[in-house]
Amino acid sequence: MLTRENVTADKYQEKLAERFSSVWLIGPPMGEELRALVCHLFTPEEARVVLGLPSYLPKKMSRVAKRAGVPAAEALPVLESLARRRVIFGGTSGYSLMPLIPGIFEYFLMNGKETPMHRGFGDRITHLFSTGYVKDFLGWVKAPSIRNIPIEEHVENQQAVADADLVEKLLAAHDTFAVLNVCQCRQSVAFSGGSCKRARVEDGCLLFGSFAEGVVPQGTGYHVTRDEMRAVIKERWARNLVLMTANVSHESPNAICTCCDCCCHGLETINHFGGMALMAEPRFKAVVDVTACTNCGRCLRACNTKAHSISKKEHLYDPTRCIGCAACLSVCPEGAITLQENPLYNPPSETFTRLFIRLSPKVAVYVTRAFLLRVRARFSGA
Repeated sequence: MLTRENVTADKYQEKLAERFSSVWLIGPPMGEELRALVCHLFTPEEARVVLGLPSYLPKKMSRVAKRAGVPAAEALPVLESLARRRVIFGGTSGYSLMPLIPGIFEYFLMNGKETPMHRGFGDRITHLFSTGYVKDFLGWVKAPSIRNIPIEEHVENQQAVADADLVEKLLAAHDTFAVLNVCQCRQSVAFSGGSCKRARVEDGCLLFGSFAEGVVPQGTGYHVTRDEMRAVIKERWARNLVLMTANVSHESPNAICTCCDCCCHGLETINHFGGMALMAEPRFKAVVDVTACTNCGRCLRACNTKAHSISKKEHLYDPTRCIGCAACLSVCPEGAITLQENPLYNPPSETFTRLFIRLSPKVAVYVTRAFLLRVRARFSGA
């Protein structure tokens, strides 16, 4: 684990830290940890240029330089260097600033490098995320942006199975597949001195369709065949990892994170910071036959979302924490757990555009909630 020390930010780094703290960038509150992270990623000279970047949507170099108040000849090599380093977005459409997480976290770490810059960032962002600042954004409104793909053998024989619930449908809908070099969450936890109890750092995310096309030129992953991807998925299920993906149809290009409860920031959000609001209702949920259950506890170790627990040597099950992964069915020796169709299930959106339209009003509520909480905290601390 690296030693985290307070650092002194110059005026440009300070302004950039304030920018990253914006609720529009899903940022953490302004504080020493955020300042230290920004100073780790950007020199004062780089921060000055980065302040000219737009958020999310790229703009041409000339506009960035003008906004930053820096000559174009001076701004271009800085932007190119930062884009190669993958701490800003840079492409044919221009340059832009990404949120810390999700955004820079995935983009910067996905190539699997282990330089001091990568180690320091991974350690600091893991520590910063664990403060739970994302709770500011997650309220009572459901914004089902993520869904789980359950273990196929447990759902394929159900009488009513939506196509989106079968990974075979996703495999059949695409011709290009890739695996990222590393899992960024497990890598960042390793950089902080931790280790994964379920998988390896090299067990990276799975990409389908157009999402998989650029990984080899970028050096962030490798292509696999359809059969090889099928084998990877089965192996990940065998490790009790849960397959989390965007809540879109199997026909849409997509990515699958194979997540564990000890490292994954997505599951950390679900288990501790109110992130269940981001989960789509699964097509099926587990049902426990208490007369057949022997309270052996094996389902606890398989479950990544704490739906199963033991209290006073008695098994307890909370269906509100079930994401329908079916991992508990695989380990129950008595067959006491089955799947039951979920009446709250709503099919995924057909495309990312439709998902964005569907979620936009709810995202606005999340951002407004975070903004009001930050304002209240500022005044109460004054």
